[in-house]
Amino acid sequence: MKTTLIRVLAGITLAATALSLPTSPASAATDVDVRPGSLPTGDRPAIPYLHHPSDDSWSVVDPKTGMKTPFTIGEADSVTLVGRSGSGFLLRIHYRTDRLIRAELDKPQRTIIDGIHYQSLTKMSADSRYLLTTAFVSNGTQVQVRNAVTGAIVARHTFRNTTEPNPIDVSGTRVLIGGFAPARTMVWNWSTGTIRTIASRAAYTGAFSTDRVATYTRKPFEDGACTVVSSVSQPGTTLWRSCTEAVGAFSPDGARIVTEAIGWVDGATVVRRRSVRGTLLANYRNPNGVWVHGWESSTRVLLESAPYAGSSWLVRCEGTACERAWQAY
Repeated sequence: MKTTLIRVLAGITLAATALSLPTSPASAATDVDVRPGSLPTGDRPAIPYLHHPSDDSWSVVDPKTGMKTPFTIGEADSVTLVGRSGSGFLLRIHYRTDRLIRAELDKPQRTIIDGIHYQSLTKMSADSRYLLTTAFVSNGTQVQVRNAVTGAIVARHTFRNTTEPNPIDVSGTRVLIGGFAPARTMVWNWSTGTIRTIASRAAYTGAFSTDRVATYTRKPFEDGACTVVSSVSQPGTTLWRSCTEAVGAFSPDGARIVTEAIGWVDGATVVRRRSVRGTLLANYRNPNGVWVHGWESSTRVLLESAPYAGSSWLVRCEGTACERAWQAY
């Protein structure tokens, strides 16, 4: 990061010992004001991001090359960047029923999935090889593993609607899935057709590559809901547990997390940075609103931070040093 970063020093020194449970108060870490207007401008994001200079101009910027891949959407549409897809990008277009398009430089954009229900999930596997989707079918909710370039379905499995299956990641032919009724985390192997329950809590984020998974003890908007962080390989061993915070994202090396309030019980005004065992490292605060966007690296996190008025900004933070990276849309 640039040397112009603001370093906030008005906090209490962090305890050096890593905590297995969140026993220290939130005030024991440095509070960082991430309202974008008070921050210096730094480098652009190091992960793909949207560029929207005018009402009718949209593109995805590839930080590796600096090239802009244009795409078009309707006047009433909104858009979410799903992730990289080979040499292109997948974007979910929202309006009434959603659709998924693939944009690639110097090629016509393609709709690879149409008629997506607004509650259906679309997410990339951690290695960007697969697209994970859910679809409501006549006999339940179907989890689909798709080729991330063509959108073709590689494997599918239908669960009861009450399970509310949430596909998390893919490794080989194994899919990590969270579900409810009852709360549980499953590993579905589409090669063998087996489904194995590995925890009596519902996974909601994680990755095989980092061997990390965050789970809910019950639905996050229900009273008494807690989150538990563990490894995928040893889900019975708790690394950290909280009944007020949920994991927004794991760092790429699995050593750190950023958290938000479970079910927004405290509003979206603070994101907390912790070690994977719960040691509180920083509180990123914005009374106008702040949300987790994603990690750029194992130490740099991007937040979506709202000004008093106008569009939000992507704010980069490394420890307690923060700067504006790009305008969010």
